[in-house]
Amino acid sequence: MNDLSALLRRPIELVSEPSFTLGRGVVHPASLEVVWPDGSCKLEPRVMQVLVALNRGRGRPLSREELSRLCWDGRVVGDDALVRCIGKLRKTFLRDPAVEIGSIPKVGYRLRLLSVAPEATGAATTTASPRSVRRPPRWLLAGGASAAIAVLGIGAFVLMKPPGVLAAEAVRPLTSDPGVETHPALSPDGRMIAYAGGAGFGAQRDIFLRGVADGTPIRLTNTAEDDMAPAWSPDGRRIAFVRRIPGAPCEILVAPVPQGEPRVVGRCSVEAMTRLAWTRGGEILLSDRPTRDAVRRIRALSPDSGRMREVTSPPATSLGDLDPVVTHGGDHMAFRRAFSYGVANLYAAEVSGAGLRPLTRDGWKAMGYAFTADDRTLVFSSNRGGDSGLWSVDFKRPATPVRLSLGLLEFGRLSADRTGLLAAEAGDYRSNLFAWRAGGAPVALTNGNTSDWDPDLSATGQLTFVSDQNGGSEIWSKSGDGQPTRLTDLKASSVFSPRWSPDGRIIAFVAARDGRTDVYLINAGGSGLRNLTSDGAARDELAWDSNGDLLVPTLREGGWRIERIDARGRVTIVPNSAGVLTIKSAGATGLYAVKKDDDRLWRLGAGGVVLASPLIRIDPDAAWTPTAAGVYQLTGAPGGEAVLRLTAWSGASRDVQSLGTFGLKHSLAVSPSQDIVAARVVRDEADLRAIRLTRQ
Repeated sequence: MNDLSALLRRPIELVSEPSFTLGRGVVHPASLEVVWPDGSCKLEPRVMQVLVALNRGRGRPLSREELSRLCWDGRVVGDDALVRCIGKLRKTFLRDPAVEIGSIPKVGYRLRLLSVAPEATGAATTTASPRSVRRPPRWLLAGGASAAIAVLGIGAFVLMKPPGVLAAEAVRPLTSDPGVETHPALSPDGRMIAYAGGAGFGAQRDIFLRGVADGTPIRLTNTAEDDMAPAWSPDGRRIAFVRRIPGAPCEILVAPVPQGEPRVVGRCSVEAMTRLAWTRGGEILLSDRPTRDAVRRIRALSPDSGRMREVTSPPATSLGDLDPVVTHGGDHMAFRRAFSYGVANLYAAEVSGAGLRPLTRDGWKAMGYAFTADDRTLVFSSNRGGDSGLWSVDFKRPATPVRLSLGLLEFGRLSADRTGLLAAEAGDYRSNLFAWRAGGAPVALTNGNTSDWDPDLSATGQLTFVSDQNGGSEIWSKSGDGQPTRLTDLKASSVFSPRWSPDGRIIAFVAARDGRTDVYLINAGGSGLRNLTSDGAARDELAWDSNGDLLVPTLREGGWRIERIDARGRVTIVPNSAGVLTIKSAGATGLYAVKKDDDRLWRLGAGGVVLASPLIRIDPDAAWTPTAAGVYQLTGAPGGEAVLRLTAWSGASRDVQSLGTFGLKHSLAVSPSQDIVAARVVRDEADLRAIRLTRQ
């Protein structure tokens, strides 16, 4: 063991730790001090130990286990203790933009020194973001500011004054039952929480109710259908929720609290699921399409009359408006407008739909969001910059989102009450890749503590797939029994559909970066990354033709079409490809596709897309792929035993084998020699956490 390795493994004794420079300050572990040219501060001993450990890593991520060994003498500590220390360190170094204490989800924390402009290292800043400097509001810079203040008075000044810095503190568990607890909904008075609970992601769920402080969960529903997305009425006396009906649009139900028979108050027109939010006027907001040809938008349902009205009108080239959330006052809302897979922005509007404006503009995903107690700030969970964590953005005026916290847990949907309590999904979903011959036992190809999915096999059996082993989603490859190799470092919002070229020399894939979705190519060894497209349009699963052309489902003004892109970058539209979302290659057997809202299999022929004959139907919730033998589908009851089914090209169908819990819709590949690779769920948990929000 070399000296550096010994240092990294030695438990931290602060009294013997030497001082070190960090950013523009000097850290003195023995005296628990950090000293800058313009001031100093004291740290708690445990917080200082974590800082020393991160500094020892020199940019390398340290896992929770490593930090426990170095700072807690190897004792097992909960996430809350570590998150608290990390939070205090981030708060301490807000004054130094060169110091970043970040995380890699499911991997660990790391300390990095950033390159910053000289002026950014001057006087301490009072913002919550280490990379931004607060400027005076524009109205203070205008020449008529004095007159405006005189006319508007002190009340206007207070209204326009930015709120204090928001901090996330005091994380504690709300639920810890086996399986998953999702869709948290805090009651208006903050005393109760409603949520959906079930055996796992994709499994049937029921609605539960329990006290925030303590108490045994009360089951509000107990049916064979999947119940989700509870939302409290403004008076706290009723809960609306969504019931997913197999093969049909979802139902909206309302149940009295604490108990009573739910009644159906409305139905979605097209969509199978949505999130709900009550307005002050008593309407229920949801996300749906009025017709199959329409774009998803926010709609308002009257639970008394059942009438539905349109609230938003998203552009035809978007994927629509999703997941409405209403202010505590009940008169304004926030929602997510998706422009492609992995690209979305948060928008604000009145619940009538008037006053529409963007809150974010850079396209990073927001998995969940909720309003602070004063309705001035929207808190959201996001993978902005490749790190999962909590962020906030000013709801009243244009502002740049700022980071609240990062953690080893991935936060999902959020809910907040008027007391400053935030409830958050904290998920732990992991999938590894397994390979087998039909009828045989699956053998693990990957075995990390992260997720691997979306595999593809080359003609020679080389594997490519998407993985978050390094934090964000990246393209990886694996040959034989060798270790997986990361090919990209994109730091993208989303990466999907890696596909081998017919000669096995190039991988094509789709990635969402900088608010744009494009097709990329990379050589098999990881060199030569380049854009094939640069227009940022929404795209879905692609495939190679045998002649080396790429076939890419793309959303334009006229809807979804397949665009054929040749080696010189020339683009043509494939005839009769309207509505195609996914296209897959069966090698020499040909190319096959599925269309939006259509479960029939289509074939790409010489004259364009034609219906496959005999008729073969594709389960919309299944992973599927065409092969020389027919179409394999991983299907079965949601959350239950996955069944591998083969439908031969003659139309005959048979169940090949039961396989346990498999997941992820686009995670099935079959090689020319009939080797099957799919993503198998190895961990499937989600609990709810309570986080106290404070202003400083």
